[in-house]
Amino acid sequence: MPPNVLSVTTSSSHNFSKSSVPSIKLITAWGIEGDCHAGETVQHRSRLHIRPPPANLRQVHLIPIEILHKVSTALSAEQKTQLFQPGALGQNITTEGVDLLSLGVGTELRFVGAPTGDTGAEAEEAIVVLQGVRNPCPQIDRFQSGLKERFLVRDADRQIVGRLAGVMATVKQGGIIRPGMGIMVVKPAAHVPLGPV
Repeated sequence: MPPNVLSVTTSSSHNFSKSSVPSIKLITAWGIEGDCHAGETVQHRSRLHIRPPPANLRQVHLIPIEILHKVSTALSAEQKTQLFQPGALGQNITTEGVDLLSLGVGTELRFVGAPTGDTGAEAEEAIVVLQGVRNPCPQIDRFQSGLKERFLVRDADRQIVGRLAGVMATVKQGGIIRPGMGIMVVKPAAHVPLGPV
């Protein structure tokens, strides 16, 4: 399956989960129009106390559907149904067919395939740039008890060596993204592994 977009979601308020929508509009260097995490500086509530406010490297949150399949293996049918709802973990874009976690800092994801019904500037190819991985937060356990640990990879000494809760990106070029659009991956010259942001 070529890399593609399965779902897009947004929320104007700081709820944990986001709502499924037919399309999202990305705004260059800002984020998703109308989303509570859009802005030049960080908008996540856990970081609003930092002064001066840091640059917003978390404008767009993406999760591969393959990760959701991986972490859901021991969940009940009801828990799986909740987990697979678009935007359940606060992600804006659920992808299929691309291992986002293996990509490096600065990798561009270009969303291709003209969105149906859009013309002019809004039909331009939207581009996001990967900045890091999402650090699983306690809110995941409030969504489903014990789920946070399933998004962590630990070594034999119980030290965290990997995080599976998706990737964070900034918007390099605005545009419209809809489910069904393709994703073209453009890697930087040097590979720098994604760390938590």
